[in-house]
Amino acid sequence: MSKSYSESYHYLVTHIVPGPNSISYFIPFLLLPTALCIPPSILSQNQIASLFLPLIFACLIHAWSCMNGLDVISVNLMQWSFVLLVCYDPRKTFIRLRQPQTPHPPNHEKDQHLEKEKPTYVEEPYPNTLPRRIPWVLTLLVSLRLSNWKTGHPSHDRQQPITPLSRTAFCTHALLLALQSYLILDTTSLLTQSDPYFHITDTSITHPLPPQLTLPLPPILQHLLLKLPPRLIRTTILALQPYALITQGGSLPTLPILLLNALHLWPDEWSPHTWPIFFGPLAAVPHHGLRGLWGTWWHQTNRYLSIPGRSFARWIGLERKSARAGYMCSVVSAFALSGVMHMGLVPPEPVGTEMSAMTMRLYVGAFFWLQILGIGIEVAVVEAFQRVCPSRWRWRGSMVGRIVTLGWVGLWGSYTLPLLAVPFRELGYWDYPPLPVSVTRWGLGRGWWAW
Repeated sequence: MSKSYSESYHYLVTHIVPGPNSISYFIPFLLLPTALCIPPSILSQNQIASLFLPLIFACLIHAWSCMNGLDVISVNLMQWSFVLLVCYDPRKTFIRLRQPQTPHPPNHEKDQHLEKEKPTYVEEPYPNTLPRRIPWVLTLLVSLRLSNWKTGHPSHDRQQPITPLSRTAFCTHALLLALQSYLILDTTSLLTQSDPYFHITDTSITHPLPPQLTLPLPPILQHLLLKLPPRLIRTTILALQPYALITQGGSLPTLPILLLNALHLWPDEWSPHTWPIFFGPLAAVPHHGLRGLWGTWWHQTNRYLSIPGRSFARWIGLERKSARAGYMCSVVSAFALSGVMHMGLVPPEPVGTEMSAMTMRLYVGAFFWLQILGIGIEVAVVEAFQRVCPSRWRWRGSMVGRIVTLGWVGLWGSYTLPLLAVPFRELGYWDYPPLPVSVTRWGLGRGWWAW
């Protein structure tokens, strides 16, 4: 039995999804909190960085050699360790903003009343005692977006603390998001199942759509859909499916935790309704282009990856000389590191592929690295336009400006998103429907069971 389990696990982390293959993988998860729990009166920030960061890096490099590749979680840990131990000094500059512990109300009416009140926060700097220091550090380690934390930087601190939703509002938001994600996945998977582009390697993205491509739509809408450029339809699918998967993962799984919190079995500060909403306003995209897409609308879980670039620009004095140059340093840092992290999606030895694992990793990384170029072009064009054109001719923010900006984002995505299709197609991401129950199939009279 144990041998069968071991063989199954080895097959999983070797051929399906990268994962830990040695004890060295787990050691950094203990080293980082240990480093931050040591008070500055014992070891300075430079000392804990010099002592612990090489150990963390060495363990992870050994783990990657045992895995014969990268994985997202361990790369994320390495980058987060660098930010907390080198770019910041959390023990001296960070302040945790938390809601004070109050006794739970004895009845449901009082609970509803308290839920409507605006929460109050107390500031908690680095604690002096170990029992209080441990939860402070552990909360920091899972606060990748640094929400409800003051870091000493005004641009971040003036946005803190966030305004949480009530449990009812969050539950409604999560259920609507889950339904939206389900419909997107269900509809797009029906398209990917019948489109050879998502299965046959040498199919061009401009190849005509298959004539049997059908959706439960009125005939006129079906006809109009098939008249759209194939590149536009396929890149739209490539954008919608990751969005739906991420939003689905950030909605339904949070509801059991929300229920525990409603029953007073889970603390408020660890309840998802007190966290920031996963995605920002979509209106940021037509208003600000690629900068709005990645900097405001898309989930900000990996926003901390911009911190090394910002710290470097501040260290060499570039940020004081040019705010735009400092911003581009943040962009380079964010997407360069994000590309490396997402390379960990590719398993060490993919099954049934004609492409090497490293080639597939480079395709994934290239998508993120090219965003640096796209944002650089956008910044340069906007600045040149503002410099050359009189203010009365500037239509940024107008309907025309929003349409042009949205067209630019769509054009850029239509030529960069296909980079992700290459490894995903090789890995067989679209070979099987992602959902067992399909409303779309049922609407076409094909039955509701998709598996």
